[in-house]
Amino acid sequence: MDLPVNYRIAVQTDDMRYYHKLSKIFEGSPLKVKFYAQNQPIPTQKFDLIISPSETMNHIDDSQFFYLPFDQIHPSLVIKIIGIIARKKEPKFKLLIVGVDPGKQIGLAAICDGMTLAAETSRLIQLARKIEEYIVLFPSERVVIRVGDQPTSISNVVFNKLFTVFGNINNIKLEIVQEAYSSLRKIAPTTPFGSDETAAITIAHRPGKLKNHLVRNSIPQGRIKEIQKWSRNLSNNRITLDAELAQTVASGEISLEEAIKLKESQLEAKKNE
Repeated sequence: MDLPVNYRIAVQTDDMRYYHKLSKIFEGSPLKVKFYAQNQPIPTQKFDLIISPSETMNHIDDSQFFYLPFDQIHPSLVIKIIGIIARKKEPKFKLLIVGVDPGKQIGLAAICDGMTLAAETSRLIQLARKIEEYIVLFPSERVVIRVGDQPTSISNVVFNKLFTVFGNINNIKLEIVQEAYSSLRKIAPTTPFGSDETAAITIAHRPGKLKNHLVRNSIPQGRIKEIQKWSRNLSNNRITLDAELAQTVASGEISLEEAIKLKESQLEAKKNE
């Protein structure tokens, strides 16, 4: 994570499982974290946020307190905390760019004022919700969503799905970025991320063509057959989706796993007739 922040976090707990789990999450992050025992006083003026597994803490301003139960500690916590603190500070970021690399696993990246704040993979059905989370976590004056143009059959579906959600919001613009001849290494020479995330970072840094309307889209037969093949692989050759169900997966209406379960229930119903 390429983020030159100096946010300071205090954690108050006597629970060693809580301590070790949080320590692992914060290791290597840009946050400066200090742990306090339950009976230790915390110099609150030195910290941007106070974290505790207890629902309330005495003598701590609610705006500075973050209740974090053990079961909500997960890898995306660092991003969430940065967003919580950033929302309290002024000014906001000027520009959030979200890069989207279409594919079986969709690469996704958030770049705020030139800083890479997040990079991950997503399924199509989760994509809009994840981008909404970025918009909330990293408040910005303007937002640009850039979608790579390859492969075309997936890119068009991804763009149309995002345009339906974000296309009528004033401070959000959507662009399609030409990926041909792009050099990942020139834009992102070294990153700790996988190929999908790195591609999304690259797309975020490359200006695209602004689109103010849905793009023409038709799902090719090859894409349908590819999804049918995935359904066989995922179900250990028990299920092959029919073309209609495969098309709903291709258009992002349901996930591949949901389509397989639906097909299984259809076959079971026929068997019991």
